[in-house]
Amino acid sequence: MTLGAPAALWGLLAIPFLILLYLLRVRRRDHPVSSVLLWQRSAATPAYRPSRRIERSLLLLLQILATAALVTGLARPAVLSRYAPGDLLLVLDLSMSMRARDVSPTRFDRARAEALEAASRLRAGRRAGVVIAGARPELLVPLTSDHNTIAAALRGLQPWDVSGDISGAVALAAEHPLGPGGRILVWTDAARGPLPALPQAVYRILGTSDDNVGITMFRAAHGPDGAEALLRVDNFSARPRRIPVVVTRDRTGVYRGTLDLPGGGSRTVVFPVTDSGVFQARLGTHDLLPGDDVASAVLDPAPLPAVLLVSPGNPYLERLLQVLPVARAVETRTADPRTWGAFGVVILDRTDPGPIPPGDYLMIGAVAPNVPAAAVGEVSGPRFATWDRTDPILQYVDLSSVRVARALALAPQGGRVLAGGDVPLLWAYEGGGIRALVLGFALQDSDLPQHVAFPILMANGLAWLGGGALELRAGEVLQVPAGGAAGADLIHPDGRHQAVPAEEGMFLLPPLTRAGVYQLRGPGGAREITVLSADRRAGLIRPGTAPAAARPAGQGGRGQGRGQLSSQVPLWPWFLLGAVGVAMGEWILATRRPGGDV
Repeated sequence: MTLGAPAALWGLLAIPFLILLYLLRVRRRDHPVSSVLLWQRSAATPAYRPSRRIERSLLLLLQILATAALVTGLARPAVLSRYAPGDLLLVLDLSMSMRARDVSPTRFDRARAEALEAASRLRAGRRAGVVIAGARPELLVPLTSDHNTIAAALRGLQPWDVSGDISGAVALAAEHPLGPGGRILVWTDAARGPLPALPQAVYRILGTSDDNVGITMFRAAHGPDGAEALLRVDNFSARPRRIPVVVTRDRTGVYRGTLDLPGGGSRTVVFPVTDSGVFQARLGTHDLLPGDDVASAVLDPAPLPAVLLVSPGNPYLERLLQVLPVARAVETRTADPRTWGAFGVVILDRTDPGPIPPGDYLMIGAVAPNVPAAAVGEVSGPRFATWDRTDPILQYVDLSSVRVARALALAPQGGRVLAGGDVPLLWAYEGGGIRALVLGFALQDSDLPQHVAFPILMANGLAWLGGGALELRAGEVLQVPAGGAAGADLIHPDGRHQAVPAEEGMFLLPPLTRAGVYQLRGPGGAREITVLSADRRAGLIRPGTAPAAARPAGQGGRGQGRGQLSSQVPLWPWFLLGAVGVAMGEWILATRRPGGDV
C-alpha cells in the first residue's frame, strides 16, 4: 500500500483528545420522583464525578472509528497492482543519455527489459503498441494483440545519438484511444525538461547521476590560412573536471592537451592539421556515458567531386577546373552517358545530350528534356533582379553587376528558381534520381567569367551537386544520387557493412543514428559521411522527475534489481465513505437514547 499524502496521518492525534473528552464529560441520568422538595433542601452534591477508567461505550468506539477512517482517507491510500487490465502503449526514450551506466547494465537496457516484462503480463486479447522518442517521435508498432511482434520490436531498439523528443512521443501516444483500464507506460531519464502530465501516463524515471563529460563538436576544414580542426568539450556534471585530450590520424598524434572544465562549463580548442583523412578525438576520462568521449571528423583532400566537362570548348571552365580543388577533371566533346557513372558531376556546356540518366549535372546554356524546365525560346538582355542570398549555392555571390546578352527562356514546372528577373537565370532541381543546376545562358554570352562571383558560384554549385564528404545530424535521412549504379555498400563506424540498393536513381540511406564517420562505396568511388550528435544537450544525463499530476512508477538507481512497474488502485474514497457512514450511525444512536450511554 502507498500513501499519497502521508502527512495527513498526524490527524490520528485527535483520537486521544476524543478519549479525554469522554472521561471529562458530564454524566447525568434521569430518575422519576414524586417531588423535588426534599432534593432542594438537601446539601449540594457534585453534578458529576470524572471517571477514572474508560467504560465500555459503543458511541466512543464509533467516534474513534469515524475519526480514523477520515484521517486515513485524507492520506490518500492506494494499493499496487500489476499491469494487465487494459491496453498498453509502451513509450521508450532513445536519447543518448539512456546509454548511461548508472543503472546496470544501462538505463536503456533496464527500460527495455521492463517493457518486455510489462508486455508479457498482458492478458490474452489485450493490445500493446510501441512509440519511440528519437529525433522525432514515431509510432513503431501500432496497437496489436500480437505480443511476439511487440517483443521483437523492443529487442531491436537501441539508443540514438540524439536528444529524444519524449514529450512529443507521449503526446503521440495519447492520440491513440485505449480500451478501459489502458495505460501509457513511459521509460525515460527526463534529463532535458519537464514531462507532460497526462492521467493515463505512468512514468518510470531511470538514472541517479550527472557524471558525464563529452565532446559536443569536432570538425576539420580548409581555411584561408590552411586546414584547422575545432574541438569543443562540455562538462555536464556539477563538479569541476580536468580532462586529457588526444587527437590522432591513423594512430599518429596530431594534438594533445589537458582541459580544465568548471562544473557545467565547456572549453573549445582550435589547432592546425596538415594531412587529410579521418581524425579521431578521445577524452581520457571514465564517466557514466563513454559514447560521447570519442568523436571523428573528416578532412577531404578534394572537397569537390570528380568532374566531366562535356563541351565544344570553353576556356573559362577549363582554366577554372584546373584551380578548383576537384578530385579530377576530364574534358570531352562527346556526350556518352555510359561513361558518366565514374564522375561525381557532369557539366553539360551548350550540349544537348537528350534524356539524361540519374546523376548530378551542371547545365550551362542547355537543359535536358527530362527535367521539368523547358526552354521556350530565347530572351535578350535579361538581368539579375533578385537572387536567393540564403541558399548555399549563392553564398558570398554578388550578381548585381553581371550583364547577360541573351539567355534561354526557361519555364520551370518544379524545383526552385535561385536567381533571375523576367525569366529564371539560375534554377535548381532534385527529383527522380537527378540533381541538376541549370545556368540559363552560355558563359560566352555574358560577362560573368570576369566577375569574382564566377569561381565562387561554380565552387558552391559543384559542392552542392556532389561534394566529397557529407555531413548531417544523427537521425536524419540522406539521399545520395546513384549515378546509374544499382547499389552501394554502406560501412558503419563500427565496421559493419550494409547493402543500400538504388531506388529511382537515388541511394536512400536508412536513418544514421550513431555519430561517427560512415563510408558509402559505389562504382563511382567512396564518399565519407560524417554524422554529428544531434545537439550538445544530448550529453545531459542528470535524471529529472515525473510530473506531480502523473503516475510515477519508481526511480531506477544503481544496485537496484529490476524495477516492478505497477498501477495504483485508490482506496481513499472508500475510507471517506466509511467515515461518513460511521458518523451517521453514531449520531442516530446518540439521539435515540438522550442522556444515556450506549
